Amino acid sequence: MEPVSASGGVTAARPRQSAAAGRFDLALARASEPRPQPARPLSGIGPAPRAWEAAQNPEFRQRIAEAERSAEHARHGYGQRNPSSGALGRYQFLPSTLFDIGWKTADGRWSSIAQRHGVNSEADFLANPEAQEAAMSAFLRRVEVQIERNGALARQGQRLRGLNGEEIALTESGLVAAAHRRGAGTLARYLAHRANTPDAPLSARERAAFQQVERRLLDFQQVAYASMRGTPAPGPARALAQAGGTAAGG
Repeated sequence: MEPVSASGGVTAARPRQSAAAGRFDLALARASEPRPQPARPLSGIGPAPRAWEAAQNPEFRQRIAEAERSAEHARHGYGQRNPSSGALGRYQFLPSTLFDIGWKTADGRWSSIAQRHGVNSEADFLANPEAQEAAMSAFLRRVEVQIERNGALARQGQRLRGLNGEEIALTESGLVAAAHRRGAGTLARYLAHRANTPDAPLSARERAAFQQVERRLLDFQQVAYASMRGTPAPGPARALAQAGGTAAGG
């Protein structure tokens, strides 16, 4: 019997579609739909480097902060202040060291060099990682000049026997790290003692200082370090670096 429309007329018969054909059409339609593409990271976008990672000798700086025990604190130690010594920040700068590198004046005020880095107070310095890294760069340049002038750097590549008989390889990184800990003067005295008068008696204070020097020489002898002397220092800081003088703890 012919199918009848609602008006009573005869309608054309609809061809029946097989189930297999229907499934094929559905699969074809789905295949033609645009597929969502996975999100791609924008070129150059990623976590910003931490302040010391953007500076020269980042591994050396990190190891100094670890040796000073500041790296284990919040904000990587930039906000640290030693209440006993007054040492500031990630690298524990003494007030005398900040004066030596030209960041403080003789009367204890922050200098024009510090102010150019946005530092007008202790709080400014502790809140400013980039300023602390700039101060560290100035310090490293100054130390290199000092240990070059006092002859300590000339011993780079040599070996000596430590206080307990252990052989120590002298590297620039170890010498600079030791000068950071005890000063260029103490480092020079230690080297002269071990090279010239290793059996000479030491006072308890001298032995303690020499042991600290030795610890740094050993801990940093394999740490990568590129000389800072060839990198330009800004303005007055260049003259200060060239002037030499007494390093922290010297």
